Amino acid sequence: MPFSLSASDLVSIVDDDPFVRAAAGSFVRSLGGEAREFASGPAFLASDVVSRTRCLICDLQMPEMDGLEVLARMEALGLRIPTVLVTAFVSARTSERARASTALCLLEKPIDAQELEGWLARALGYG
Repeated sequence: MPFSLSASDLVSIVDDDPFVRAAAGSFVRSLGGEAREFASGPAFLASDVVSRTRCLICDLQMPEMDGLEVLARMEALGLRIPTVLVTAFVSARTSERARASTALCLLEKPIDAQELEGWLARALGYG
């Protein structure tokens, strides 16, 4: 069941893989939302869009700062941004770590568009 994002729905994407960033950004824009893409957690956290971000799509495993560290830093700053974690390497340990976090879910790459759409709808209050 397709839905449309509002142009004011800013979704930030943090992933060290430029192809994943570009694909997720294009997908968010195809739904009508605004997408901002970042190659690392520190780049996102230092940006001027953190406070406007309504949903975060964040890679769980990145070299500089992993997705759980990004969540911890946001929490330390008092930010509660609905977060969809993604990873190419799902294991019992990564699933357990994601479930123990404040993330909404953990999706496996390649990301299923319908599944991501459903989580975006929930995160932004559309579903």
